[in-house]
Amino acid sequence: MHLSLVQFRDLSYGEQAVYFTAHGTYLAQRLTAGFDVHLYHLGSFFCEEWVCHTQNKLRLLRPFTSTSKLLLYAELVHLPSL
Repeated sequence: MHLSLVQFRDLSYGEQAVYFTAHGTYLAQRLTAGFDVHLYHLGSFFCEEWVCHTQNKLRLLRPFTSTSKLLLYAELVHLPSL
């Protein structure tokens, strides 16, 4: 059973990390100042995993449903001329 975004947000950080690890499907990666940001799909929402470059440690899980936040990843896609 997949949780909704609201149910996920209601979990403690530790519970979110366990659920995220068990149910997340990796989609993409982007780099930002000091962090590797990995995008995952969790059923009815997306979640970013922010990993610190210097500590190589998970620092933040940021769940969302807004498709506008996906544009940061779409910019990274380069398709060859057809």
